[in-house]
Amino acid sequence: MMLGAFEDSELEPNEMQEVAYHLARCDSCTGVLADYSTLGRDLRSITAEPSLAGFSSAVIARVDRLPMPIFTRIARALRRQLDSVGAGLAWGSAAVAMAVVTIILMTPYAEKFANHSAPPTLLAKAEPNSPSDATTSEPTMADNDSHADISRLESENRSVAVWSEPRRDTTVIWLPDQP
Repeated sequence: MMLGAFEDSELEPNEMQEVAYHLARCDSCTGVLADYSTLGRDLRSITAEPSLAGFSSAVIARVDRLPMPIFTRIARALRRQLDSVGAGLAWGSAAVAMAVVTIILMTPYAEKFANHSAPPTLLAKAEPNSPSDATTSEPTMADNDSHADISRLESENRSVAVWSEPRRDTTVIWLPDQP
């Protein structure tokens, strides 16, 4: 009774093992199984297989014609929108990241270019201490004080201050502490 199912491999693994064990000892059942195999081959040879060309597209077209629930249509439309927004966000994020990297890499060069093309910048200017200082256009040093009154500081580089007093042949260059 199990030979047809055995031929088609439709039995459980333990049943397949029992039938195979029985077939190894029983010539009568082996002959019946051979007849089943011959009959199956003969039936397959005379039966024409149907053409499956266009079958899948016909099934898909029929499924597409079925009415779709409104919630499913809304969910699909939202999913398509989210997919397109997600791609836009990915491209936008990549563009922003590239802009930030470009700014970080180009800032030192831009500062150097800006410092070379700009005229010297007035970094500091001291207020005159007395009316006589207000009329003098050059920096002066007080006779009784060891500190100079700096009337203006000029430099092309913003991190360096240069002061010169031609009458006393004095030049001061100030560099801030570097970390």
